[in-house]
Amino acid sequence: MRAASKGWSKKKFDGEWAKTLQKFLAKQQDEVPDGWVKSDEALRKMGLMGACSGQRNKLLQRMTASGFLLKKDFKIFDGSGRRVTAITHYKITGNP
Repeated sequence: MRAASKGWSKKKFDGEWAKTLQKFLAKQQDEVPDGWVKSDEALRKMGLMGACSGQRNKLLQRMTASGFLLKKDFKIFDGSGRRVTAITHYKITGNP
């Protein structure tokens, strides 16, 4: 028996009810201003590859605590496109 959530992210918005859900969720998400990037993208721009976990996550936390980065959660669509979730973004502060 297959799990109910299998393939959930591949489903598209079809029909009037699904389009209504999409419009509702779109109004709930935040506009992410220029310069703010997700943690994995921030690490990639610094030349670090791999998932944002462990030491890489600690690096972002230390850089934020030291004043090099700003950290903010924006409400945006998650990977499934059906939920609005708070996703952490980072921005360079300039000179700390």
